[in-house]
Amino acid sequence: MIDALDTYLRLAAPHLSPELISPEAFGNLQRIARQLPPASASGFECRLGQPQALADLGVRLLAADGSRAVLAGRGDPGFELSRFTHPVWERLRRFGARWDEPGSRLAREIGDIFLEFDVEGTPEQVPIPSFFIEYERGATRDLEVMEEALALLWGEPLAPAIRERVVASLEALPSGGQVSAVGAMFSRRFEGVRLCLHGLTLDTLPGYLERAGWPGTPAEWEPLLSAVAPRAERLALSLDVGGTVQPRLGVECHLAESLHEADTARWSALLEVLEQRGLCLPTKRRALLDWVGHLHLRSRPEALPAHLRSLSAALGPHALPVFLRRINHVKLVFQPGRPPEAKAYLALIQRWLGQDRRRGRYVFGDLDEVRASLVP
Repeated sequence: MIDALDTYLRLAAPHLSPELISPEAFGNLQRIARQLPPASASGFECRLGQPQALADLGVRLLAADGSRAVLAGRGDPGFELSRFTHPVWERLRRFGARWDEPGSRLAREIGDIFLEFDVEGTPEQVPIPSFFIEYERGATRDLEVMEEALALLWGEPLAPAIRERVVASLEALPSGGQVSAVGAMFSRRFEGVRLCLHGLTLDTLPGYLERAGWPGTPAEWEPLLSAVAPRAERLALSLDVGGTVQPRLGVECHLAESLHEADTARWSALLEVLEQRGLCLPTKRRALLDWVGHLHLRSRPEALPAHLRSLSAALGPHALPVFLRRINHVKLVFQPGRPPEAKAYLALIQRWLGQDRRRGRYVFGDLDEVRASLVP
């Protein structure tokens, strides 16, 4: 039987400052994580400008780590999501079964899905997540695939007015712009779609927002973003689209760092800009940088979750599981009539390190990659 996700979060706890996530808030996240399968990528959303140390929980489900199979109902029989009887979870499982079908359009186009649990207090007995589909790198991004996925998730096709506005928002993208993910915001009772868009820059963003019909003006975001963008390597836009484009605007700031080595100096420079503008408390900036690192438990195998300990033993002495702690991105949120807000998204990533003695090199990746490298 596999462990639940909370066994992974337990390993992260000593590296999380109470300035970022209070013990009470972390306990609420653990309540949710105990009901979810272990996933090789999970993390936390933290508000940077508020003294309250609250956080939301994010979980990425993939084919490679078996979490997709659990959603589809064919995973470890000791871990079933079928106990969640809420209609949202029933639709999530239907989506998972279609996504898990070999050769299906969803299997070809969608690389992973991301569940986001908003947590402000003690969570409900059946936690309801927002749900994002994220495209494979080489996906065609056909509208039909998006519509099929969203129809499964909502239980009905997109309303004509929403579909028309989604199409217009995608057609308005400049050259090089593309949709990277699409969200269904179940937890917030928003019946439209969140579009996550890559390939936009400070130069192309104003024109795109005007063409898409965003109701705000550049004066609401341009001064702050002009100061922050030079510290980032890539921007991504999140836009809520219903019958109209909603006023909330999210801009993600990413660094193109390797999983092998975190770049705390550049994160520090970006966070310093936010601190100077009152959007990031000094204690939270320091806590974010202290989060970054990695963990392996070769000297303490008993501390590993039981299923990872079994896998490690089966692979032999030349492979071990590693947990990486990274800052995935920082998001700036703009809403008319409100001051901007900054959030940080912390990632906890489980990978494997294997010694390929035949080729005289180390392999770092998912379980299948490392297992293949160990075959004599």
